Formats: sequence, C-alpha cells, structure tokens
Amino acid sequence: MDEKYTRNEIIRIFSKFSRLGFANERLNPIQVYKKIELVCISRRSRLDMLAVYDTLRLLRLNGEDEILKAISEVYFESTSYRSTKHERGAYVLRLATNEHCDDRTIYRRLERARALFEKIREAEGLIEDAI
Repeated sequence: MDEKYTRNEIIRIFSKFSRLGFANERLNPIQVYKKIELVCISRRSRLDMLAVYDTLRLLRLNGEDEILKAISEVYFESTSYRSTKHERGAYVLRLATNEHCDDRTIYRRLERARALFEKIREAEGLIEDAI
C-alpha cells in the first residue's frame, strides 16, 4: 500500500468502526467479515474495518487491556461523525484521571494501537493486491 494514513484518518476509521456497531458486538470472525461485507461499500472501507477488527483482536489476544480500554474510552466514546481534538482530549484526561496515570500514557497507548493498525492495514492491502 503506497499511501500512509494520517493520525486523524485512523481516528475516524476507529470511530466509524464503533458507529457501525462492530465495537459492541461479540461475533466470531466469520460473522464480522460477512457483516463488514454487507455494510461497507468500497474496498478501502472494508479493508479499513477489517484492519480495526484485527487490531482489536490482536490486542485482546496479547492481553493489552490498557490499550483496548484507551481505544474504547477515547475513540469509541464519541457518537459524532468527526470528534474534535478537544473532545478527544477531554476523554483522554477523564481516562487518565480514572486510571491514575498521566495523559501522555494514554496518548502512548493510542499511538501503539494506531501503529499496529497501520501495519495490519498495509499487510491486508498487500494481500488483496496480490489476489
């Protein structure tokens, strides 16, 4: 995949994943893939949603509960189409207060999730291009 995602694009993709109802469901991978296929029209959107799903699965399998909680509290909390930087900052501060840690810790957790998403998205794009 030639293109790089910006931080804001990745945040929007995670938020879209939540708005479409994938974040709250405990479906097996086949069910999720079928639902993504039904809901997402473009190939890029399907690959983005699959990459978010795979990111969350890998984090869950690796026991990265802190990162999963940060994603849930910051990216999945907002119901608006485009949450602002200030809204996300308020979610980060609230989570940092509840977790008794620094807000930079929360931002580092989110950065790790975004980096994992980019690696997965790049790999999925390469696999799709090879088919």
